[in-house]
Amino acid sequence: MIYDGIVVGGGHAGIEACLAMARMNKKTLLITGNLNKVASLPCNPSIGGPAKGIVVREIDALGGQMAKSADEGQIQMKMLNASKGPAVRALRAQIDKLKYPKIMLRVLKETKGLDLLEALVESLIIEDQKVKGVRLDNGQEIFSKTVVITTGTYLNSNILIGKEKTQSGPSGEPTTFGISRQLRDLGFDVVRLKTGTPPRVQKDSIDYQKMSIQPGDEK
Repeated sequence: MIYDGIVVGGGHAGIEACLAMARMNKKTLLITGNLNKVASLPCNPSIGGPAKGIVVREIDALGGQMAKSADEGQIQMKMLNASKGPAVRALRAQIDKLKYPKIMLRVLKETKGLDLLEALVESLIIEDQKVKGVRLDNGQEIFSKTVVITTGTYLNSNILIGKEKTQSGPSGEPTTFGISRQLRDLGFDVVRLKTGTPPRVQKDSIDYQKMSIQPGDEK
């Protein structure tokens, strides 16, 4: 079988890409390292806000899935900057970070024309300067008319904890090196982006009596 499109990476961008193709009746394959962690929220379990809210509304206007799944997986919603002018107001949803990936995985499984594969892509198959498919780390080759790379922070990634540096994806997930090395060999500029992760706090160390509840909006 030759797919119309292969999407490499099951994060937020990868999900929108594969759903868009499948909903256009294109035979689509999503390849990701861990299907139980599609659309994971390791850094910030919120969707919307002053900056991201614009992107979420654009995705929604184009028929995307993020806003719909955010509605289903929300803990609360709040209009930020409500006391200020309309230009700076923004709707933000706090998301159940365990429920949201399950919602997205259900949507993926229910989408016609979309196949899911839990695997790591080692390299692209290139013939006559055209991408023909992908090669997995076990040597299997899968062919496609197009390949969309949405690997995010899993491409040749490092984790820095204090002074320790290890090669890993977020939360100990495996990372892949082959694609970035291949792109560099093909003459593409490959740069590294830094993502900041908020500190984790032991819940037993918190004095909840000194904290105040910040409820969402009633409407």
